[in-house]
Amino acid sequence: MSMKKGEKRGQPQRTCIVCGSKRAKAELLRLALDEESKVCLDYRQRYRGRGSYVCPRPECLTRVKLAYLEKAFRRSLPEGAWNPALTMAEALQRCSVQFQEQ
Repeated sequence: MSMKKGEKRGQPQRTCIVCGSKRAKAELLRLALDEESKVCLDYRQRYRGRGSYVCPRPECLTRVKLAYLEKAFRRSLPEGAWNPALTMAEALQRCSVQFQEQ
């Protein structure tokens, strides 16, 4: 698909690792690995390396599994690398802040 002169490019698209839906990068939450190889929410999307994306919907956040993350990061993760309760709390807090800003 080629672009015509004067057309604007769309936003980068990413895929949710849980439901597989494609959305604009800005609409998804990015998960990344920190220095200790623990999964954390990268809400500024600044951590180096591979990231994985998940929808901010509770249905997707609660269904994230270690196997999905290992596939997305293309590596095995150590025991305890994924703490869904902490990451979900971060994500829900971030989503509520974004909602209040609008």
